[in-house]
Amino acid sequence: MQPGLTRATWVTQINLKQVDIRLGAVVVSLLLSVFTLLLPDTPNDDSYTYIRTADIFLSNGLTAAFDYYSWASFSVLVGLISKLGLSLFASAFLINALFYALIVYAFISIVREIDDSRDLLLWAAITILVYPQFNEYRYLVLRDVGFWALSLIAFWQYLRYATSASLITGACFCAALIGATLFRAEALIYLVLTPAALFFDTRISLPKRIHRFLRLEMMVAGILLFAALAIALAGLNIVTLLLNFVSVYKPFLMNTFSPPPEQASVVGGILFGEYAAAYSQEYIGLFMVAGLFTILIVNLINGVGAPYLLMLCFGVLRRKPSANRSLVVPLVIYLTINAVVLLGFLFITRYLSSRYAMLFCLMLALLVPWILCHIWRARTERNRQLVLSLLILFVTYCAVDSFHSFGDYKQFVVDSVEWLAEHEAATPLLTNNHAIAYGSGMVIAYDKTQRYLEEAAIRDWPTGGVVAIERSFRMDEVLARLETARVLERVAQFANPDDAEKGIVIYRRLPD
Repeated sequence: MQPGLTRATWVTQINLKQVDIRLGAVVVSLLLSVFTLLLPDTPNDDSYTYIRTADIFLSNGLTAAFDYYSWASFSVLVGLISKLGLSLFASAFLINALFYALIVYAFISIVREIDDSRDLLLWAAITILVYPQFNEYRYLVLRDVGFWALSLIAFWQYLRYATSASLITGACFCAALIGATLFRAEALIYLVLTPAALFFDTRISLPKRIHRFLRLEMMVAGILLFAALAIALAGLNIVTLLLNFVSVYKPFLMNTFSPPPEQASVVGGILFGEYAAAYSQEYIGLFMVAGLFTILIVNLINGVGAPYLLMLCFGVLRRKPSANRSLVVPLVIYLTINAVVLLGFLFITRYLSSRYAMLFCLMLALLVPWILCHIWRARTERNRQLVLSLLILFVTYCAVDSFHSFGDYKQFVVDSVEWLAEHEAATPLLTNNHAIAYGSGMVIAYDKTQRYLEEAAIRDWPTGGVVAIERSFRMDEVLARLETARVLERVAQFANPDDAEKGIVIYRRLPD
């Protein structure tokens, strides 16, 4: 014991040095997940597909679940966890909370692999725990969270393999990305291409790089073969699974590269006007390519978020952190793969959500702890208070942005479900709102609910049946025509207090 230290102080100092920051951050992450679940919100639309598939798995088995939804692994996991006595939604939230904790652990571990200084690791923990764009998905039910978590674990294990050439870390890299494939198919691309980063690792000689690359690719081939056998033994046809997956995007793909002439004519008229379309219609493809690139860039910027984007820009201007090839090269390969996948998805489907870019953003966010730590270490006696104040302001802003307002709670939706249960429980229900379809228990295929109902579908609804519509400009136009034609009679309405032009309107189908 050092002179001048009491036993209590000595024990405290020893304990602080031995505490693994990653474990503390994991505990905080789990508490944050619990906090977000305590806030009222309405589940995201995708969640109903996962829950419905999980229900089919429990009722009809594994093959039926994959027949219903081509990438059903997350739903199967939800179904298995629900056997512990939890509801399907509770099981899904529990799984996502655990994956979030795994992301936090992996994020700090990646930083630790390059530099294990405690102040840097503390900033890494703060960075991931208060990342606004990342935290906004905590209350959603998404299979993507498993993909993010296992992809980060794989990146961490790759860094360890590149340093030690350990067979264990190489196998963990492969296993993590095979696990990530259960949630998103593009993980296979990372599995095959990431080992190429070994060729750029100048810490070792070229023959050793080639040897490590070939050994890792052999492990990749081996684990892919093992996964294929496991799928076959489970009673699933891997070729059928892949064909079903591709078939979802085939219509988008055909329309992207060879749109029907009538569609091209309509699009040309909208974009260029009737007169100019005759001269500019041949440039629609070029126009769409430029627009899709713009959508990709905007989504990436939105995914990173203003606070972290500003911090990254500051780091670029100050040339901090200094380049570390052991991190930068595999990081660039991961970012490039993700950008190409996003661009391909965007070209095929012509839409993109920021959550598809979240892995890209998480990889970029790995640079933020170094920038924050540089700012912290560079403080002087003259600017100490200013630097401390700015960092506290930055972290506070991110934390508030992350946890101030979670979810999209709609009390009027809850009220409409209760009204339907009380007044129309035995009546056929047609609705464009997933929460009403599920919560009322009146729609079997609640996950197939369409946001916009065609006028013909409402006209074909049985006489006396109930139609519950969440209002929007497009639906208001349809409903106005049907009310005027005496097809529908309004029987109840639940207003959205935040927007008078939105809410739920309940109709009864009148006889023709």
